Amino acid sequence: MPVSGSQLGFDAASAPDPARGVFETLLVRDGRPLQASRHLARLGASIRALYGVALPPGLGVALADAAAGHALARLRVEAVPQGAAPPLLGVEIAPLDPAVVLPPAEVTLVAVRVKAGAGRHKLIDRSWFDQIEALAGGGVRPLLVARSGELLETTRANVFLLRGGVLATPPLDGSILPGVVRAAVLEHARRLGIAAHELPLTLEHLREADVVLLSGSLALLERARVRGDRRSAEAAERLAGALADDVGP
Repeated sequence: MPVSGSQLGFDAASAPDPARGVFETLLVRDGRPLQASRHLARLGASIRALYGVALPPGLGVALADAAAGHALARLRVEAVPQGAAPPLLGVEIAPLDPAVVLPPAEVTLVAVRVKAGAGRHKLIDRSWFDQIEALAGGGVRPLLVARSGELLETTRANVFLLRGGVLATPPLDGSILPGVVRAAVLEHARRLGIAAHELPLTLEHLREADVVLLSGSLALLERARVRGDRRSAEAAERLAGALADDVGP
């Protein structure tokens, strides 16, 4: 079962602080920062929306330079607002365990009801998510569920459901992060002939799903349930294979 234990409720003491900045995490493979243009586009959109300034030029080159020579790594870029001036940028890179990418083991989700989603920006201030993860406990992934009953995302990934070979994910209505790998999964689904929909989903949909998938920039695609329907299991394998091709050998 993807949902472990009873549903938990959470009321944040305070909202995350956008003044601390925004960030992106990129997967580096064979010296290449993957999906760099999409990550930079999301980062630039957040900077414009939150701080009213543009992303400084040349960041793409800086990311490519940082990634050079790394076989498999995690690349993080932070943008901290500086008033009307361009944001202060920081780039860090660290080796990544290969077991993190497309892991075979299933993960366990626990539903956590929240007042609202975290929104469309990837904020450096993760105190809200940290509190939720502490509430959920170790060994599980908190799945945020709005008070209306609609599924949102986990604290670290977007969520997909497969039923009867048909893929569905919550819509980009401003309440969840527009995930880079989320977009790639939808593109691959359509290219592979897998029916894919962006629409409101509930805990009932979660319970009825054959396969539950989580998408993120480092793990790419994780499974929280695989059961029953052959069409759904095959669709999940094809999507994982397409993402593996993106990463390369």
